[in-house]
Amino acid sequence: MQDINLLEALEKAQLEHNQGLVLSAAEYILNHDAETEQNIESRIVGKSKNDQLHSPLHKLDATKMFDEASIEKLCTQYRLRFLDSKLFKDQVPADAIREVKRIESSTGYVFKKFSIIAPEERFNLVDSTKDPILMAVLPNGKYYFIFQWGNDMEWYQRILKYPFRHMGTLATTSLLIGLLVTMIVPSQFGDWQSEFFFRFFMFTMTSCLLMTLAIITGIMYSKDFSENVWNSKFIK
Repeated sequence: MQDINLLEALEKAQLEHNQGLVLSAAEYILNHDAETEQNIESRIVGKSKNDQLHSPLHKLDATKMFDEASIEKLCTQYRLRFLDSKLFKDQVPADAIREVKRIESSTGYVFKKFSIIAPEERFNLVDSTKDPILMAVLPNGKYYFIFQWGNDMEWYQRILKYPFRHMGTLATTSLLIGLLVTMIVPSQFGDWQSEFFFRFFMFTMTSCLLMTLAIITGIMYSKDFSENVWNSKFIK
């Protein structure tokens, strides 16, 4: 069992979404101008606007462009948020700013808007161990990968977040737990017919109870399924 790198998971989702994506690579030049870095940081945190025209998109690396559907799939799987970078509570690392500068310097393309993929808590408090990804918004409706920092996500997070993806996964989880409980309960009857009806009743009641409790808990704590909140800054 290996920990999950969110960038690798995002790349996999993009390949599944668009198998025809053309792979390309570009050589970039690193520019160490401090004023440029400050301008980039201001754009990321939303403190300045840049009205410079975009250069042609073909100068950007196509392998780092991701569709919204791929990002939505990743966020839904791991219960992440994809929000405007100005809502990010922590400081964007200097390496990320230098990476923006490197791309802009080598391509002549100036990014106007940025978004970040991260767990919900990264938009509420500072926690540098959670796995953010800085993306730039492109005018063609896609998003350009800039930088990833933090630690890889533990392998079991996909399992833990599975029930919260949507109503279907919650129902599936409730049924599986109900089946497991039914199987480990000791035999209560001597004949198979009574035993079958007893276990069927227990399976049905356990599954329904689990799903009902999960829904009630979600309502009480204003929680919603990942498919509904992955790009929402309001709903938990």
